[in-house]
Amino acid sequence: MLENDILYNAVENLKKWIQLPIDLKESNDRSIDALLSIGNTQEYYVEVKREVHTSNLHNVLDQLSRSIAGFPMLIAKSISKSAKEILKSENISYIDMAGNCFIKNDEGIYIQIEGKKLEGNEGKKKHVAFNKNGIKLIYAFLLDEDLVNQTYDVMAKTSNISKSTIGNILKDLREKQFLIQLNREVKKLNNKQELLERWLQAYNEKLKPSLFRGKFRFLPNRLSEWKNMNLGVDTFWGGEPASDILTDYLSPGEWTIYSKRSKNDLIKNLHLVPDPKGGNVSVYNIFWNVEEDIFDNDSRQIINPLLVYADLIGTNDNRNFETARKIYERELSTHFTE
Repeated sequence: MLENDILYNAVENLKKWIQLPIDLKESNDRSIDALLSIGNTQEYYVEVKREVHTSNLHNVLDQLSRSIAGFPMLIAKSISKSAKEILKSENISYIDMAGNCFIKNDEGIYIQIEGKKLEGNEGKKKHVAFNKNGIKLIYAFLLDEDLVNQTYDVMAKTSNISKSTIGNILKDLREKQFLIQLNREVKKLNNKQELLERWLQAYNEKLKPSLFRGKFRFLPNRLSEWKNMNLGVDTFWGGEPASDILTDYLSPGEWTIYSKRSKNDLIKNLHLVPDPKGGNVSVYNIFWNVEEDIFDNDSRQIINPLLVYADLIGTNDNRNFETARKIYERELSTHFTE
């Protein structure tokens, strides 16, 4: 869908729910997609996007911050619930294409509409590429693009999924223009930034919850020594502790561990205590093939930076959000620049 279609449909749908005058006009500034005024107050400068969720929201916020005119506003076809919460906390106004909105400024405007649905959204096709097996395979592709030209056997072994699922996943990626054929023998990933954003959302919503093993806490005398712990084989720091090791920027408040080891083994060797209600240590199963080189992280006892980034984005915490941005800039940005 073209940006103009999103813009005009969102404004028209908003008009159904509010009685204030709305004036939409083009901008002479190329960094601004449109200018919008509501209720005869100062103009909003508008950034138009297709889909917005926490994985691409930092780019949107950067774009909005570069303009100095009026109040910032995001208009998008869809905005995830978690992204909306962050926008509200930053006092950034938004409208989605159904007319849901959060609009606030210093001139007395405050409008919030929720629960409106776009017509004709029923029966949307499900895409197997972003189901659990697809998420695992895409993760491997994002770490090693050469894998897209390997055999199904190699893809299955590397990504730790069944060979029988690969054909449908690749077909779906081709239909979504995330995988293209350069010639008879060579394929490559396409639209990698959008693929990353879709993968981040799918990972946090579909795969990661299924990996959860429980909440724990460290014994008091072990918490201050977490960086010196020997996690042993097949156990890695994720989330906040991994980001602290990568950036030395974020002191963990919550600890994330990925492991293949048994619960009793983790409790004994890491001095953990089960604490389902108040624990600040979350343990998840490993979903990748730890024997494959592409997942190795130079003995730092942490998961790959891409998965650290996904963990932080999935928390919807502003502090983690800033650290995720640093990890993206330092570790990932060149890989996803096409």
